[in-house]
This record gives sequence, C-alpha cells and structure tokens, in this order.
Amino acid sequence: MSNMVFCRGCGKAIHESAPACPHCGATQTATVPAAQGSKWMTTTALVLGAMTFLAGFGLLDEGNASAEGIVGVFAFAIPSIVLAAISLSQRRWGKPWAIKAIVLSALGILLVAGA
Repeated sequence: MSNMVFCRGCGKAIHESAPACPHCGATQTATVPAAQGSKWMTTTALVLGAMTFLAGFGLLDEGNASAEGIVGVFAFAIPSIVLAAISLSQRRWGKPWAIKAIVLSALGILLVAGA
C-alpha cells in the first residue's frame, strides 16, 4: 500500500513522493523536521561551555589567574562557541542548549577577565 498525502494546492490525495500534483500541477515541497541531525555538536558545545564556566570560577577562587589557567579557559571556550554557532546556523537539534553553551562560555571568559 502506498502512502498518500494531500496536495498543497488543491487538497486532493496524491502519492507522497510526487514532486508535483497530477491534478493541479502545484509543486510539493518536502518538509524537514526542525529536530533533524545529530546531537553530538550541541551536546559537546554545552559540556565545553560548562567546563569553561567552572574553570573560570576556579581561577576566580584562586585570586590570581595564571597564564596556563587563562589558556585553559580559552581552550574550552573557543570550541564551545564555535560548535554552538555552527549548530545554530545549521538549525540542528538543541537550539536552547547551543545558546546556553555560548552564555556559559562567555561568562567563563568574563570571570577570567575579572580575576
């Protein structure tokens, strides 16, 4: 049994793989779900963002930020921001997670700047 959908132009039943309606000629566009794609990029960005934020707090508690500590924070922050930005631009799964990753990374950087 073939899968039938309704034409976007005239509303008559047509086959789901039809590029155009055989009744009215209206082109049929495929809908792509918003939650498409792998979750690894957004999840990795969020984990790195959280690590940036925690590392920033660690350096803040110590009172003086060493050069190695600052480099470490940026080593987590830059990939987090890049992965989150790519995830947002490609409209991958987890838009709120990508935004949280960017915010956590930015806060980690600000904590280091204030230390």
